[in-house]
Amino acid sequence: MSDNNSPWGPKPGDGNAGGKGKGNSPWGNGGGQRPNKPQRPSRDNVIEGFKARTGRGGSSGGNGQLPDFKIPAWMFVLIPIIFLLLTSVFTIQGNQEAVVLRFGDYQRTVGPGLHFKLPDPIERKIVENVTDQRETIVGVRNNQESLMLTGDENIVDINFTVLWVINDLEAYLFKVEKNEDLVKSAAESVVREIIGKNELDPIITTGRQQFGGEVRDQLQALLDEYEAGVLINDVQFQKTDPPAEVEDDFLDVVNAQQEAERAINEARAYRNTQVLEAEGTAAKLIQEAEAYRDSVVADAEGEAQRFKLIYEEYRQAPQVTRQRMYLETLEKVYGDAEKIVLDGDAGSGVVPYLPLDQLNKKGGQ
Repeated sequence: MSDNNSPWGPKPGDGNAGGKGKGNSPWGNGGGQRPNKPQRPSRDNVIEGFKARTGRGGSSGGNGQLPDFKIPAWMFVLIPIIFLLLTSVFTIQGNQEAVVLRFGDYQRTVGPGLHFKLPDPIERKIVENVTDQRETIVGVRNNQESLMLTGDENIVDINFTVLWVINDLEAYLFKVEKNEDLVKSAAESVVREIIGKNELDPIITTGRQQFGGEVRDQLQALLDEYEAGVLINDVQFQKTDPPAEVEDDFLDVVNAQQEAERAINEARAYRNTQVLEAEGTAAKLIQEAEAYRDSVVADAEGEAQRFKLIYEEYRQAPQVTRQRMYLETLEKVYGDAEKIVLDGDAGSGVVPYLPLDQLNKKGGQ
């Protein structure tokens, strides 16, 4: 290989190297001596090398300058308009409401539909579901929540669910913090108060519906005092049982109470049967007595009316009426008797014969 074909260019002092005696040796000038520090490529050389590799040289003169890039003027108008549309127009769904804040201060509450506001960050919105029913469960995961003291100093294991919705979004967001925790704490407090005023028997047997209504009313009143913006729809008791340690004993007590209730119901049924029968008999006797009374009264009134009629006849013809009354009376007295008629004109010397033996026989029959 000749000296002029060296990969480092011509050697120093070579007459074909431009007449200056300088070569392209990586060791620089020094006739083959290694320099103390290597040369660092400049920023312009790096840029030029990048352009050469990517083919992005100058457009006209090949001077290696980047092409000019100008932003159209209409972009400066379109971009703000798009930004305003994106941040000023918003839609609220049918189950939602939104509050609009201006620099963090409450301005208004809007319902479902298309709405406008000032662009961010001047005004911003907070959207919440206000018709979806929410559940707060108490006493399922924590025994300290579920064990409560009754009015007769017994312990009952209770868990229940509170169903509620948002009815005032402004109060819900800004009056209190951690609304779900507030609903849970308030519900637990109200239930403990009501359970503490009642005995164990109605709590674990028939009092669930009654207690649910009382808890709902008192809990709503308490949350209204806090201005929580919450509407309580229902309070449902899933369990009102004695503690597990004494559950068998309580079951025995409940069974005994059920037996007592059954016996009471049977006694009431028997009593009702006897009472109904007695009332029926009494009504029958009363009706018979009333019928007898009416009959006697009617007979007496008839006799009185007949006496009045006879008196009228007697007043008009006393002698005839008297004779008639005498004959009717004799007919009643002697109508069924055995009679013997003696003729007074038969003569004084004749002794009448009376068949007394036959009369006695007929009388004894």
